[in-house]
Amino acid sequence: MRFVFGGLLFLIGGALMNPAVQARTLRIAAYNIEADISVNNVQPTFTNNVSSAAAGPPLPGLIAPPTATNNFAAGGVLEGIGEEVVQGHAQPVDILALEETTSNPITVTPIVNALNIFYGVPGMYSNSTYQGTESGSNPGSGNGPNAVVYNTKTVQLLSSVPVDPPGGPSQLGGVSSGYSGEYREVMRYQFAPAGVATNAANIFYIYVSHYKSGSSSTANNVNSREGEAVIVRSNMMTTLPVGARILHVGDFNTGEANELMYGTLTAPGTNQLIDPLNPLRDLTTNWDNSSPASLLPAKTDSVIALEYRDDYQMMTTNVYFGTSGGLALIAGTYHSFGNNGTTAYLGSANSGTNTSLNNRLVTNGPAFISAAQLYVDLTGGADHLPVVADYTIPLPVPVISSFNLAGTNLVMNLANCATGGVFTVLMSTNLITPLTNWTAVVTNISPGSSFTLTATNAVNAAAPQQFYLLQEK
Repeated sequence: MRFVFGGLLFLIGGALMNPAVQARTLRIAAYNIEADISVNNVQPTFTNNVSSAAAGPPLPGLIAPPTATNNFAAGGVLEGIGEEVVQGHAQPVDILALEETTSNPITVTPIVNALNIFYGVPGMYSNSTYQGTESGSNPGSGNGPNAVVYNTKTVQLLSSVPVDPPGGPSQLGGVSSGYSGEYREVMRYQFAPAGVATNAANIFYIYVSHYKSGSSSTANNVNSREGEAVIVRSNMMTTLPVGARILHVGDFNTGEANELMYGTLTAPGTNQLIDPLNPLRDLTTNWDNSSPASLLPAKTDSVIALEYRDDYQMMTTNVYFGTSGGLALIAGTYHSFGNNGTTAYLGSANSGTNTSLNNRLVTNGPAFISAAQLYVDLTGGADHLPVVADYTIPLPVPVISSFNLAGTNLVMNLANCATGGVFTVLMSTNLITPLTNWTAVVTNISPGSSFTLTATNAVNAAAPQQFYLLQEK
């Protein structure tokens, strides 16, 4: 919008110089961190073995270097995810879905604390307080509960709902033993952008699962995975609105699209899910095969011997295709962090041939974590690679209700703002100057939906013209 005021020309626009478009980018990761298994990590780049002290705490490399496991300011894999430039963009993780924790106090709280230490912002990260459970109430040996960590500055957690089998948690267990097939309690988390009122356009749901492990040649494995998939899809169809924005993420423990569970999750119908690596729903694809080479980038397990595609982010069709009015996948951002296909079949992420993070990292915190260090961290932090994707979520468009000059000060009254949003006024004397060369004259954080932003001494009455642009981040 352009306004002529006192002989000066003001340009005031939204984040992309288009006040009709306002969105926030979210980076979402799903990660089986294997905190429920004691692991002896032998790193090829140094001679000492690094072991977790006991099953439960985050493994070496996840939140700090393996050789300095308490140096949280140096970061680990989770902070490295925020350094990666994908489609020209890097940002700290906003939502981290976890599998194989042991409990919130033992596994999840240390992750939250480490992230807050690394980024230097107390309370920046938090986690759902709901404690998931598992079959036999035994969180050890690969049976640990699902959980979630989130960035409170970018998203708000509205609810944490267990998706239990009929009959409740007592029915967790294998089909061959007369149970449901769901071993670890599926968690459904409801989110919306932080700092704004919730509405139908900005609410979305994340289901976190860890399906039964094991070969598809064993009937209980296949039938149990199908049992959990039926529970999840039924919950989506019967308890959520038609057209809800849904992600289903986690360790699915199969790379075979011909499995019953894959067909159930992606079957056409209400709140159908799409696999971004198989949008046409080819049920003959097997990502666990050793060839062709095009299958390699999908593999997530194991980090030291890449063989299987176990980990996923599926999503409803409206998210995948970017239907306006809600959460939308940014095309081309779905990937296995630390794997671009340059690691050979059965090779290690730290083998020396891996180039997935080379020249793709930027400093995004107090310390820079190099690609070489992250390859080491990945082989210690878990036996899986995280699956990461970027999404957009609509925000209210800020409204400039009025503005005026007070001497050499520019005063703007803003409304419809996101609480906690960072607003900056940029100035230039030439409209065609690249935006990167405009001068920031004031930056402030919105304390609520309406506030006044004053750019002190920002106006030069002797200048023939000055242009001002309002940005929100």
